[in-house]
Amino acid sequence: MSSRRAFRSVLVLLALFVVVTGVLEIVVGPSLLPGNNEVSPTVDSNYRFFAAIWCALGVVLMAAAKDPDAHAPALRAVFGAVFLGGVARAVSYVDAGAPHAMLTAFIGVELLLPPLLLLWYSRTRVTL
Repeated sequence: MSSRRAFRSVLVLLALFVVVTGVLEIVVGPSLLPGNNEVSPTVDSNYRFFAAIWCALGVVLMAAAKDPDAHAPALRAVFGAVFLGGVARAVSYVDAGAPHAMLTAFIGVELLLPPLLLLWYSRTRVTL
C-alpha cells in the first residue's frame, strides 16, 4: 500500500471515529464522560454544542479523505482545530486540575497527532 493510500485510509478511520463519537456525545451528552459527569444545564448545552462541532470536523475529514490535495486547506484547518483543542485541554489541566486519565491522554494525542499527520501529508505531495 502506498503512503498516500495509507494516509487516506487513516483519514477515513479517524473520520469515522470522530463522527461516531460526536453523534454519541450529541445524543447522550456528558454522561459518556468518565468519572463524575453531573453537570449544569449550561455545561450540558455547551458540551453538546461542541460535540456537534467535533462531528462536523469528522465530516470534513471524510470528504477530504477522498481527495486530500483538493481539500488541503480544510485538512490544515481540521488539524489546527484539533491541535488548538489540545492546547485548550492543557490550559484546563493547569487552571482547573487534572481530569480523568483518559482525557489527560487526549492532550497528548491532540498535540502530537495533528502535526504528525500534517507532516505525513506533506510527504505524500510536493507542496502544501
